[in-house]
Amino acid sequence: MVPLRLPQPLPVRTRSSVGPRSFTRFPVEEEAIGPSVLALVEEAAAKGPPRPAVLGLGPEHVEQYDLLPLLRAKADVHRFVAAVAGQEGLEAVGLVGTLGVRFGGRRNKPQAALVVFFEWSDGRWWSAVRPLHERKLRDDWPALIRTAEEGHPRPGGLGGWWSRARFEGLRLQAANVAQGGAQMVH
Repeated sequence: MVPLRLPQPLPVRTRSSVGPRSFTRFPVEEEAIGPSVLALVEEAAAKGPPRPAVLGLGPEHVEQYDLLPLLRAKADVHRFVAAVAGQEGLEAVGLVGTLGVRFGGRRNKPQAALVVFFEWSDGRWWSAVRPLHERKLRDDWPALIRTAEEGHPRPGGLGGWWSRARFEGLRLQAANVAQGGAQMVH
């Protein structure tokens, strides 16, 4: 028998936004989403390391959630992303921005890297990781791109969000709070 875990609120508030889906930035063709978003993240990295965020892609809209407050509070980020995936009407969920990546295994120290990871509800995923050197991109360090369809194992610590959302019954609860009209998630 598996114990039932009831959903509990996260102890952190974070900013979110919802807007219309630009099909130039977030194409309809699933195989084009990852490369398109990677180009956007690399463009943003030219100005400095982009903050980590979660993206929820719906047929007509994009949701974006700032992850930095959750990371700083050492909140369960995997659970948060699963709650985003548990919302009605999303086609894909992505984790993008600058994150610590352990190149060469768990025993190595995390290094700053650009990460773009998308997962679909059927478990397919697309991943790109590009190391940063002194907070900047280097032309001689291209992105390492992997997909489930090519038979690669899913990167450690990423994905499995849709399954977890279904198993735990997770749904994100958002509320508008007095922050200049911005939506806050709690």
